[in-house]
Amino acid sequence: MALTPHPVDSTVSRRRLFAVLALIILFSEIASFEIIMVYPALPKLASSFATLHIAWAASILTLAGATVMPLVGKAADKWGKKRVILLLGAVFVVGSVVCACAHSFPALLVGRALQGCLVGVVTMSYSLVRDIMPREFVPLALGTVVTGVGMSALAGPFLAGWLLDGFGPAGVFWFLALYVAVLLPVYGAVVPESPIRLDRPIDYPGTALLGPGIGVLLLGVTQGSDWGWTAGWTLTFLILGSAMLVAFVCWERACRNPLIDLNVLLGRRFGPTVLAVACVSYMMNAHALISPTMLMAPRNAPGVGYGAGLSATELALWTCPLGIAGMFVGPLGGHLSKKVGARNVLLASAALFLLVMFLGSRLFTVQWQVGLMSLTAGCAVGFLHSSNANLVQDALPASQSGVGNSVGGMSTLLTAGIATALTGAVMSKKVLAVDPSTHAVRYADSALTDAYLYAALVGAVGVAVALVMKHGRAPAQGGMTGPEDDVRVVEASPPAASEAVG
Repeated sequence: MALTPHPVDSTVSRRRLFAVLALIILFSEIASFEIIMVYPALPKLASSFATLHIAWAASILTLAGATVMPLVGKAADKWGKKRVILLLGAVFVVGSVVCACAHSFPALLVGRALQGCLVGVVTMSYSLVRDIMPREFVPLALGTVVTGVGMSALAGPFLAGWLLDGFGPAGVFWFLALYVAVLLPVYGAVVPESPIRLDRPIDYPGTALLGPGIGVLLLGVTQGSDWGWTAGWTLTFLILGSAMLVAFVCWERACRNPLIDLNVLLGRRFGPTVLAVACVSYMMNAHALISPTMLMAPRNAPGVGYGAGLSATELALWTCPLGIAGMFVGPLGGHLSKKVGARNVLLASAALFLLVMFLGSRLFTVQWQVGLMSLTAGCAVGFLHSSNANLVQDALPASQSGVGNSVGGMSTLLTAGIATALTGAVMSKKVLAVDPSTHAVRYADSALTDAYLYAALVGAVGVAVALVMKHGRAPAQGGMTGPEDDVRVVEASPPAASEAVG
């Protein structure tokens, strides 16, 4: 049932609101944990399974997540968002156990694919918050969910280092399994189910075209630098993925019960929001790739002016202001979205990221300078996620909330893949040397500065789109308002005060 504070017991009701929100935040952290905590384990996993293709343990997670996300979103609209999240959580636990017990590389990949089902849990949480929280509380609540992203970015590297040193890669997967297994029953008991249901049949052909289409396109983008951008497999996946997405649009125009209304998907609210956020997100993902390359490079390497020689733990210490700032700025961004409009918060994020691109291009290797840059990036991340969440909710009718948020999540995954691939391609044009024993690459200074410059240019496009779009100028409303004839509200009236506190 939806949570509605009542004057007769407002203190208890508010306490319940924050308890539910805390659980949603803790559960949403797994989307970052399954990436941040596993990446440091990849070298040891490569050695354990004697494979040169360990990057697939990272790629298959996003590919599987992108493929199932539209079906997950539509199922959530039809059968309930909490119910679907709990089911995906159970699948994630199974996948984590498979990874922890894997004795072969294919078994590890199967487990990682199962873990990928929770890649979109943050966007699904946004949709659930919209449905169960009082409307006036939704903008702030959406910003507060971003706290989970900051917490995991801060704690993940340290947890991963401790687990890897003490228990090996299997320890990371056992932690992920136990984390979700402990949260599942508490989440099920405390978090209410969304009262919104969609009484339409699932568009299976549209789902089969959109999810796998994004997955195929993402595969071509992420592997293009390894296979070669003109290689047969790369071109095949890029063309096939693009063709599937074109076919999806054509099918949706003719389908009686489309997966998502194209008037919403390509409308003046949702479409520009996704484009603007994608361009700003490009800068975030580019910085995430360039910064470790710059700071973990050896000191005083011949021919380069960067390099701090940091270990993974030292890198986490130097850049921890990013996670700390994201934790606090996320709720602030939600509050500001309600006061001055989410578009202005997105513009603030873009301005801060442009500053990060400039600071990064200075190739800082002094701790206080890196800390300042990370603090700026953390503020930008908090504003980005909180503004994105509010812009998307206010662009979607309740009938399209689950699948619309899933499409937004898929665009985020695709943007991350494109940003990583293109940034890597820019840097690869100016390689000075490759260590024959470790395969470590030494880039020219201009490789990093050019990568930051190109990312800033993409971000500038996002600024231009945000400046001209009309959506998000008014204070955030906590969801698009208007008649929705195809939505069935399971609970038509507010619960009594005693029911609201659980």
